[in-house]
Amino acid sequence: MGLKFSTQYLVSSVTGYVTGRKRKYCDSDDEEVNKVIDIALHTPKRKKLVSTAKYIYQALFMEGQNSDVTVCALGEEFNLHRVYLCQSPYFASMFGGSWLETNQKYINIDIVDPLISVDSMKVVLGSLYNCEIVLNPLEIVPILATATMFQLDGLIEKCTEVMLETINPKTALSYYNAACLYGDKKLQDVCFKWFLVNLMPYYFSFPLLELKTIPVPLMAKLIADPDLFVIQTEYSIYVMLKYWIYMQLFTETEDLSIATVNEYFCSRTETLPYLLTTEGKQFISVFQGLRLQNLLSHQLDVLLVIRDNIIPRTWLDTVILQQWKNVLRVNQNDDKGPRDISDEIFLASSLRCGRILTVNERHVWRWTGFHFGVDLLMITDGSTISIKRNHRSEFEQLLSLQTTRHVAIRVTVTRLNEQRQIVYSKQSEILKVSLSKGEEIQLMSFDKNVEYPIIISANILYTSPETQEINIEERHHNIS
Repeated sequence: MGLKFSTQYLVSSVTGYVTGRKRKYCDSDDEEVNKVIDIALHTPKRKKLVSTAKYIYQALFMEGQNSDVTVCALGEEFNLHRVYLCQSPYFASMFGGSWLETNQKYINIDIVDPLISVDSMKVVLGSLYNCEIVLNPLEIVPILATATMFQLDGLIEKCTEVMLETINPKTALSYYNAACLYGDKKLQDVCFKWFLVNLMPYYFSFPLLELKTIPVPLMAKLIADPDLFVIQTEYSIYVMLKYWIYMQLFTETEDLSIATVNEYFCSRTETLPYLLTTEGKQFISVFQGLRLQNLLSHQLDVLLVIRDNIIPRTWLDTVILQQWKNVLRVNQNDDKGPRDISDEIFLASSLRCGRILTVNERHVWRWTGFHFGVDLLMITDGSTISIKRNHRSEFEQLLSLQTTRHVAIRVTVTRLNEQRQIVYSKQSEILKVSLSKGEEIQLMSFDKNVEYPIIISANILYTSPETQEINIEERHHNIS
């Protein structure tokens, strides 16, 4: 006869073996074991299997099993399935309409967009078979181009999300061009704003060679924009444009000293202003964005601009005459500065200037130049920005004697991250302030905990707007 063991005896023996000692069996042991078993049975275990989506992607897309249509593009054949392709309006229209390819099993697609590649075709067509997609920022523009061709709005949206997160010096231009080409207004606006902030702080500092990558249409749009972050004053923009032109003409150059650039323009034997030459006309639209009334605010700046002979004298003479009229108006007490002006006129006429502050401490500075007798100081203490009408008695003969002067000003404080994207920004309203001699007025407070460096950008208007306007139509007439 065989021996019979009860469950209780077995559990008791095992328990005693494990614990290393013998003990008597009791009812509580059975309850304890049942409790452990019950917990084990009611605790779900997560085990990852090959998902249906992955199986479909591997079997149907990668291996082409049961394919009912072959798509040929860029010399590559894809064995695909109509039911999956119809997720794309491009293919849905093809298969559901009266196209020649409606019932064909072999379809050749003519790819005319040079940005579309075989790799991007694989990614986009593969996305029709899988719910997940990996988007590499360095390869995303061809994917966006392909998704746009096949009208895949969901994939276009995901591409845009990735691009918005990864705008930086290496991607900004290609993203901007793609946004313009494929009509993505949001991406275009964000990229353009990135250029407004970084054109001078980044491209005109380090590495300077990257400045030449900015095309003429984009540069013209940037220079004309009132929100351009200018480092120092308008003359700095002019100097930057000289470098930029030189690099457009001599793409292989490595000698980018200011002496070399100046020598190129000064050594021209032709008396015709550079912008009116056959070679220079392509840059006219860019220089039309300069605010010449703010460019010609220092004697040395005027001499250098005339020496370079880039800008037509007819442009300069018109502005210089207007500036002289402004001086007379201020001197005769007919103009105490702007008061009732529209935002549009202010933004179109104001002096654009800026400064990078590297450390959080008190800073006091001025943007030098002729400002119609107003010595305006900018002051920051790490959490506020103020202006002061400096009126020291020893310089009184150079300053306006008017008891009160009006100034219109807007100030922006910005902090950038490692990708040079805006992570903090605060902008004041367009303020019309009245300053008595020696008076200081706070313009704006900002987060005292903001990390440095920060960029201070300002738009300032010293005289009444009607005396500051420049007739662009007259410029075009003079050119023709």
